[in-house]
Amino acid sequence: MLVTMTLAIVVIIGLKVFPEKENSLPPSPLVGKKAPDFTLPTLDGTEVSLSEFHGQPVLINFWAIWCIPCRQEMPELVRVYEARREKGFVVLGLNLTYSDTLPDVQAFVNEFHMTFPVLLDKDGQVAEKSYPLPGVPTSIFINRDGTIERVQIGLMSGRQIDKFVAEILR
Repeated sequence: MLVTMTLAIVVIIGLKVFPEKENSLPPSPLVGKKAPDFTLPTLDGTEVSLSEFHGQPVLINFWAIWCIPCRQEMPELVRVYEARREKGFVVLGLNLTYSDTLPDVQAFVNEFHMTFPVLLDKDGQVAEKSYPLPGVPTSIFINRDGTIERVQIGLMSGRQIDKFVAEILR
């Protein structure tokens, strides 16, 4: 009985603190700031820096192979990238490699036909220090002048991805 009452109270408080709507979490402190630069290796061993894409709209998507919502949204991210890359749109798939293995990362990339750069955060430097993540998937939307427009925590629908990408393509 006590467990049931405690659970009911937690649910009620949760609904008041985090009401069900598109942006139920408080805005990220990163929004409105310049995106911190970083350089990470890719699966093929080359290095990519965020600063290489200054002047282009960029979506950094933090993901891991064990993350079910990451698997669910990846086909939509690939679709949007393929549809918008001609307009200079860039997706950087940033894998939490410190929690995955390289063969598993490569298998994930192959499974979802990911054609955008996949960066390997082997020691967590970017995911834990530059962009402290509350969880994955997390997507950082950066406009053409390098300012973070939006931080989306959790699974995004195709409709949401289209809307958020349109915001940074302006």
